[in-house]
Amino acid sequence: MPRSTALDTNAIAPGSLVVSAVVGITLAIGGFVIGIGAAGLAAGTTSFWYLSRATGFVAYLLLWGSVTWGLLLSTGTGRAWMRPPQLLDAHQFLSALGVGFACFHSLVLMGDRYVSFPLRAVLLPFGGSSEPLLVALGQIALWLSLLLIASFHVRRQIGGRIWRRLHYASFVAFWLAFAHGLLLGTERTTVWANVMYLTTASIVTFLTFYRVLVTAGVHSVLLGGNGAQIPPAKALRAV
Repeated sequence: MPRSTALDTNAIAPGSLVVSAVVGITLAIGGFVIGIGAAGLAAGTTSFWYLSRATGFVAYLLLWGSVTWGLLLSTGTGRAWMRPPQLLDAHQFLSALGVGFACFHSLVLMGDRYVSFPLRAVLLPFGGSSEPLLVALGQIALWLSLLLIASFHVRRQIGGRIWRRLHYASFVAFWLAFAHGLLLGTERTTVWANVMYLTTASIVTFLTFYRVLVTAGVHSVLLGGNGAQIPPAKALRAV
């Protein structure tokens, strides 16, 4: 029997929510403690700056992995080598881990004496004076990612249809993070960084178009090719 490409929002393992929440919160608190606790001892060191740069790359790659995993799940592509619940767990885990590293990436800058980011500038888009627009792109991406993680906990209340529509924001978050890293990152002039950004963006673009085509194909089958709706059971056999 052919498998539907629809995402089963009730297949999320409760244990994965706990693990993801613990990892995300731990990394966020760790970044806050380092940024606040060491702020008065950071004079003359660039360690916080390098930590922020490194965790920024990790956060971006985790966000890319989450979006890619979600596309593999929603198109049914990844189901040939991994069960849907496992794909969904991985998608969740990558999202939470990415948010944790993104929080670390932001908060650790509070300890840097050269950049000097206060808490307000870290949390609020356009709250700082250094490249406010480009910094805001990353901040908005982070807040959208937090919203998406929170939506996992209320999926039963809001319904699967609204939950899936809400997850279109993950594409917005990814492209904002892409622009933030590409235009603001210190390594934006290096070959390896540009190759990484180009590769990840190309994969997301390809899978997005593939998903659109798959969705359009299913819709066409449901309409019977001539505008006349046919029974779902027959449509699924055709797919």
